[in-house]
Amino acid sequence: MHIIEDLERKLEQLLKEPGNPHLFNQIGVLLYEVEDWQSANVYFQRGYELSPQDQDILYNYAALLYQQAQWQQAIPIYQAYLEAQPEDKEVLQRVGDIYYLLGEYEEAGKKYLRAGSQKSVEKDIRR
Repeated sequence: MHIIEDLERKLEQLLKEPGNPHLFNQIGVLLYEVEDWQSANVYFQRGYELSPQDQDILYNYAALLYQQAQWQQAIPIYQAYLEAQPEDKEVLQRVGDIYYLLGEYEEAGKKYLRAGSQKSVEKDIRR
């Protein structure tokens, strides 16, 4: 119930500060925690529109898109995040995973190398 109370407070605050991208991000995080993916997406997207360089917003918005298998949409958001945090190994790994899932093995390999991953970029073979 604590999350719902926090959400109510943040929404009240947002009514007073409708242009605050950090509030949109914080509400998105709370909605993500209660697995309301569609609403979280709306708030993260609005936060991103208001502050497209904010690292927390970029990370959270891209993570939601990734979690929802919206990989094509997640790539440019993650790329913007990596411009500010080029050595974030977790994000490099995740972007590599996206490229791998999309069949773009060369790009996946580049990201895995930057991340220092031992992950293979060869296609899975089933016998």
